[in-house]
Amino acid sequence: MNKPQLFNVVITNAGVDAINDKILSMYMNYRYLLCIVFIGILIITLYSIETVADSQDLIGKRTIENDGFCVLYDPEYIRSVSSGDSPSRKLHADALAQLPPGYVFVDYIYKISDAALSTFHRDVTSSQHVYDTVHPIYTLILYKYSGDLLSLCPGSHASYPFVWSPVVNVRGRKGTAFLFNSDLLHAGQKNGCKDREVVQYKLSHLDDLPKLHHLHGIRANKADVCTDTLYQSVVRKLSYFFEMPINICFYPMMIKREDNNTFLGKIQSFIPLTYYNNV
Repeated sequence: MNKPQLFNVVITNAGVDAINDKILSMYMNYRYLLCIVFIGILIITLYSIETVADSQDLIGKRTIENDGFCVLYDPEYIRSVSSGDSPSRKLHADALAQLPPGYVFVDYIYKISDAALSTFHRDVTSSQHVYDTVHPIYTLILYKYSGDLLSLCPGSHASYPFVWSPVVNVRGRKGTAFLFNSDLLHAGQKNGCKDREVVQYKLSHLDDLPKLHHLHGIRANKADVCTDTLYQSVVRKLSYFFEMPINICFYPMMIKREDNNTFLGKIQSFIPLTYYNNV
């Protein structure tokens, strides 16, 4: 009675080996095709997460409450910029009108010329989660040029530290401004190294100002040489998918550029400054 059972086991094992050999043979014959299909699916996935919108179409449709950002526009925003690149009176008033009472502009001005921080990030230097503020902190960016402006992930501030929303790449005219929750995932758009000039401001509730003392009195200007390479495009895409470990695990390296003689500074020295949203 045992011999038939043993025979059946041998046949079964032989059959499994034959199936494995056939699968391996098929893989070897079609491995290049499979690689092409995999790369094609990856490329489609990377580019399907992004859509393009005109800033004028978003005015009044995207709100701080629902999306974590809103779009403002007026040519007077750049025509009447006061000395020292402080916000014009109109931009100052229009931005505060979007927020609850008690919000003020932080004494902070951060100019970006030519280069852009094109990797996706959250503003860790003004994050409600990092600094444990009672109220959200907001970033205001004024664009002094027309073309490709900002990439945003609507509602990503509410899903912190994860992101489920696709990317909206916004084009617009100079005089466009974005007011958004500092924990919203966003990135500067690549614009083919055309002229670029933006000014960034911060808005905080009066109750939280003491927690943002590191921003008080900041007058920074980031002016790097613009480059547009395939490597940068790939890194930009990957920064969206890996935003959680980048923004959560490595945020101490993005807050402040440390001296190269320190341990943290040595680590930072391996990564270009353009990858940091620091001052």
